[in-house]
Amino acid sequence: MKPLPLTPYHLFAYRGNPYVFDIETSAVLKLDAPAYDALALRRSGMATETIAATLARDYDETTARTVLGELHWLEQRGLFRTPVRTYDDAENEAYIQQLTRMGTNKIELYLAEACNLRCRYCYVNANDALNHGLMSWDIGRQAIDFVFKRAGSADSVNITFFGGEPLLNKPVLKQAIAYSQQLGAEQGKTVGYSMTTNATLLDDEIIDLIKRYNFGLMISLDGPQETHDAMRPFADGGGSFETATRNIKRLMARRRAVTVRCTLSNLDLDRPKIVQFLEEFGFARVAMSRCTGTVDGLGPYDIGPEENAVLRAQDDYFVERLFDQLARGERIKFNPWATVVRTIHDQQNRRMRCGVGRGCTTVSIDGRLYPCHRYVGMDKYVLGHVTTGVDQAAFADYLRGYFSTKSKCETCWAINLCGGYCPWYVSGNDGVFAEPEEWWCDEIRQWYEMGIWMYDTLRSDYPDYWRQLVGAEAPEPLLR
Repeated sequence: MKPLPLTPYHLFAYRGNPYVFDIETSAVLKLDAPAYDALALRRSGMATETIAATLARDYDETTARTVLGELHWLEQRGLFRTPVRTYDDAENEAYIQQLTRMGTNKIELYLAEACNLRCRYCYVNANDALNHGLMSWDIGRQAIDFVFKRAGSADSVNITFFGGEPLLNKPVLKQAIAYSQQLGAEQGKTVGYSMTTNATLLDDEIIDLIKRYNFGLMISLDGPQETHDAMRPFADGGGSFETATRNIKRLMARRRAVTVRCTLSNLDLDRPKIVQFLEEFGFARVAMSRCTGTVDGLGPYDIGPEENAVLRAQDDYFVERLFDQLARGERIKFNPWATVVRTIHDQQNRRMRCGVGRGCTTVSIDGRLYPCHRYVGMDKYVLGHVTTGVDQAAFADYLRGYFSTKSKCETCWAINLCGGYCPWYVSGNDGVFAEPEEWWCDEIRQWYEMGIWMYDTLRSDYPDYWRQLVGAEAPEPLLR
C-alpha cells in the first residue's frame, strides 16, 4: 500500500448538519459544534494541547476534555488513521491478473446490432453498432457454451438479452432460453434471464416467457408522450410512445412489478414531472439515468455543468417528497439515493465500480467479446471471441489503461466510496483512456456529501426503511 496526501477524514456540513466522513473506514459521524471545531483544528495541523486550549476558550474546559476524550476513543477504534492508503502499482497489477483469470457465470448477448428506434441521444450511434443486423443462432449457441464453461462450479448462470433492441431477434432469444435450460438441467445449474427493451415489440409470446422464467426486466420509457417522442422516435421519425405504452399496459396486466428506466437529456430537465408521470403510469420502480457524454466530449443532448446545476436544485424537492412518502407509509418507487446509501453502509474500498469484462462481458453479433454493452462496435476494446475465450493479454491491457486514469483519485476524499469513474466514460474512441474533467468529479463529490447526509437521516429517523435498503439493523451512532 502507498500513502496518500490526504487528511484521513472529510469534514463538511449539509443542511446545517456537520459531519465527518472517515476515508479509510467509510464511517459516518454526525458532529456537534465543538467536535467539528476540534477536527477542523486538527486538520490544520494544530497540536492537541493548543486544540484543548482553543476549545476551552470558545466553549469551556469540560467540553474540551469531553470532546478530546471522544476523539481519542474513536482513534483507538481505528478512525482518523494517518496516512490514508491506496494500492500501489504492484498491487494493482496483481489485482489485474486476478481479474483476467476470474470466472463468471454472467453473460450479455447483444442479440441485435440494430434497433427499430432512433433515440437521439443513443451512445450506440457513435459506435456504428446499429447497422450490422442480428445475432445468428450459431453465435448465440457458442456464447451460451462459453458462459457455462466459464461459470465453472457455480450453481447458476445468468443471461442478459441486450441490443440495440433485443426483441428484433425473437427466434434466437427463444433458442437461447431453450438451449440454456437444457444445459442447466444437464449440469445442475439454474438459469436466470434479464432483458432491457423499448417495449415496442412486446407480444403475448414474449410476455409468456418473461412470466415463465421470471425475467429481470428493464423497460425504457422517457416520460410523458411529448418528452418520450421527442427523444425516442421510430426509425421512420414517428413517435414510439403510443406503441410502447400500449404494450407496457399489456405486460402490467400480467406482471405486477415492472421497472422503468428513464434517460434524462438536456431537452427536458423537469424530473418532478417525469417521475410523477412514470409512477402514476403504474411502474413499481423508477430508475433514472442521464446522458453524460464521455471524455471525448459532450454530445448535443448530454447533461453538462449548467444542466447539473438545474438538476441539483431539484434535489430538495425529492428529499421532502421521499420523507413525506415514508411518513405516510407509502411504497417508495423513486429513491435516487438508494445505491449511495448501500455503498456507504458496505464500507468497502471500491477498486472497480462495475463488472466490466466479467459480469458484464458482452457478446456482439459476430461473437466478439467486449467489456460491457456500451463498448459494442468499438474495435479498440475487443477482449476476445466466444470461440477462443477471453484474451487475457488484451483484458489486462484494458484494465491497465483504466487504472492509469485513477491517479487523479489519489487526492480525493471520496476515493474509496467512488471507486473511480465508469470505465466506458473514460474510454476514448481511439482506444486511449483519459481522466474526466474536474466538473464531473465535483458533481460526484457533491452527490456523496448529500448521500452521507441521507444515510444518516434515514438511519436515525426512518430506521425501518433504512434497514430495507441496507439489509441490516440500524446501529447506535458512535457520535451524535
